[in-house]
Amino acid sequence: MKRLLCLTLALALSLTVFAGCGKDDSSSASSGGSSAPVSTATPEPTAAPFDGRPLTGEEKGADYVGGRPVAVMINNRSDSRPTRGLSQADVLYEIMVEGGITRFMALFPTADLSEIGPVRSGRDQFFRLIRPYQALYLFVGRSEITQQYIDDTEYGELAVNGMKVSFAYRDAAREAQGWTTDATAYTNGEKIQSYIQSNNVDMSRELTSPIFDFVDYRESPRTLGGDSATSVNIVHSSSYRTAFDYDASSGKYLTSLYAPKSGYTPMVDEATGGRMAFENVIVLFTDITQYPYPGGNPHGNPDYKKVDYDFGGLGYYISNGRIEKIRWTKGPTEYPLMLQDEAGNSLKVNCGKSYVAVVSLNEYDNFSYEGDGGDATANSVAVDPNADSAAQQAEQAADVADAG
Repeated sequence: MKRLLCLTLALALSLTVFAGCGKDDSSSASSGGSSAPVSTATPEPTAAPFDGRPLTGEEKGADYVGGRPVAVMINNRSDSRPTRGLSQADVLYEIMVEGGITRFMALFPTADLSEIGPVRSGRDQFFRLIRPYQALYLFVGRSEITQQYIDDTEYGELAVNGMKVSFAYRDAAREAQGWTTDATAYTNGEKIQSYIQSNNVDMSRELTSPIFDFVDYRESPRTLGGDSATSVNIVHSSSYRTAFDYDASSGKYLTSLYAPKSGYTPMVDEATGGRMAFENVIVLFTDITQYPYPGGNPHGNPDYKKVDYDFGGLGYYISNGRIEKIRWTKGPTEYPLMLQDEAGNSLKVNCGKSYVAVVSLNEYDNFSYEGDGGDATANSVAVDPNADSAAQQAEQAADVADAG
């Protein structure tokens, strides 16, 4: 009897199990006899990372050739204008050097250049800006202060003094026309390449990141949140000023240079006849004082300018017809220039060519801009009739010291 009960219970359990299986089978059968397909989400396509040109942020394109950038010191004394070949530059820096005179440093993406000049002597305030980018730095003569920075940073063959290396030559036509010697030195890609090959300089070293935090070239240019700024006037000193007028059709700022005798005149590239123009204008204010000079120069104190990059400061970013206040930091020589908006975020800079001015805090109140229909140069400071001659005397003293 016990055995029969156990068999009955076992049979009942097996029927229950099979009944459950039978129920699953019938469900499968009712749906066509196969399991329902498992749905998988289609992954979102991953956008290609930003990979713009390091100096402009623009798309590299099929014709892009990377490599080490080249920085060339350029004369901006009023009697040395017009300059030649600067429209090839992606970034143009302007800073006061001595006696109120400013100088340019043109930053090019490669050494493949047509004629550039007039080439001028090196200054530490420029070298410290491009040292982090490891650019080939070309100049004719240099201050001892500049040479000390070059030596301390072990820049070696990347710093090229045209007074000791024949990468530069004199423009015979300018000499015949009576131009001063310091306004006749030029160079070109062939001369630069000869130096590179002779000294085995590795020009394949490309920048690993852009010099500014550029807007993605696949997006529209950023509209700045500040005032309208279609006319801008930067006062470096009583005799040296640079003005910009916005051309809405091209989205660029057209450049003009000031001279006491002629006022504002368009800045053109002598090689092309075209107007110098930039998508971005960046103005950085800081303390600019005078380096102490020990004397011994029969022409007097060269008045070398000492630019303070240690603590950063305030400035302006101008693009696309508008202006924003910004902050900037730099610090030690090996640290790159960094730009932030007023909230402390990294400044988004529109793609394109940039003009960068480092200006004395003494001239902060003389900086001006106007909106549509305005002329910022009308608000310019009064002209000092003795400023230009005093500036040239200081530069002559510096020329003697540079050659020492």
